[in-house]
Amino acid sequence: MSVLDKLYSSRTSQQYPTVSTGNSDAERRAILKRRICEEKILRTFRDVLHVQARKRHGPNYVIDMRELSVEEKSEAVIETARFFFENPELEALRIKEFANDGAYYDLNTNEKLPSNEEDLFAIIQKMDRRVVWDSNLSLPDPIDTRHAFIVGQTADHEGDFWLRSQVKRGNENLFSFGVVNYLHCFPALEIRRLRKDLVTAINKRKGGIPKPDEHYSPLSRLEEVQVIVESFLWGVDRLKKEIADLRPYSNGSYHISILLARRCAALLLHEDAPGLKPKVDEEWRKLFDNHPNVLGDTMLIQNALYFDAQILTKDTGAQRMATYCGLKFVNC
Repeated sequence: MSVLDKLYSSRTSQQYPTVSTGNSDAERRAILKRRICEEKILRTFRDVLHVQARKRHGPNYVIDMRELSVEEKSEAVIETARFFFENPELEALRIKEFANDGAYYDLNTNEKLPSNEEDLFAIIQKMDRRVVWDSNLSLPDPIDTRHAFIVGQTADHEGDFWLRSQVKRGNENLFSFGVVNYLHCFPALEIRRLRKDLVTAINKRKGGIPKPDEHYSPLSRLEEVQVIVESFLWGVDRLKKEIADLRPYSNGSYHISILLARRCAALLLHEDAPGLKPKVDEEWRKLFDNHPNVLGDTMLIQNALYFDAQILTKDTGAQRMATYCGLKFVNC
């Protein structure tokens, strides 16, 4: 672990906090993997591990990570760290990766994961007003410094989102939210302040701009659609009861907010009010076609439930869904 401590000190100028190194092989493996991911050396570590294993066992050796000992992995970590320290330009690039870090949270517990960013979820919760923004609309200008505006997965479907002037100039009170692959290891929630330098970096990379299928591929979207249709068949009374039962637990819970948003989407399909009929008919068509935007309103509601926020939208369906679970909505 000492070389990982040195990598940590190299990027933070601080000592790594004293923690247990584990009492069993399984614990030591888990801690080692987490530290490797934290220092963003996983890809290089894997390359080094492959080279070392093939030197020992021959060029055709196929690595099974589960069979490698902690000692073999530790040796590869030492060699990986040496590689970065002997190549200052690569170490500088590794450190630079942390500059635009977001705040990351465990999908199941909402526990904050290691990163250089402060606890943005807690900061947003303390703001006077939290608004999840339907990115089809314009933001207030200027943005009140007491308010947080959050753009979630719905921005994935807006091709020009990252090029809009309100986004490009950045703002300390403008945040993005979504699911990402944390340090190339496992899915996690990510919240980022959309400062000007971050948005510039995202636009420059191009590949950093989220794609719709990063959250829902056609297959996973179809699975979600099937869940909503099955929930529709439960009937109005059961849906209303489950919405009421789940609502107190949705703030800060990604999974419960998903369950709740699905039930709101299913309840909307039961609406027969003349003013909502065109919207309901449109939603049914999207469901049957597995349209790329079929989950847009559901994700908007889910994001708002997670943050216990208002929604900024002119969509009548999203506004109606908000009323089911006690969310407020604004349209300007």
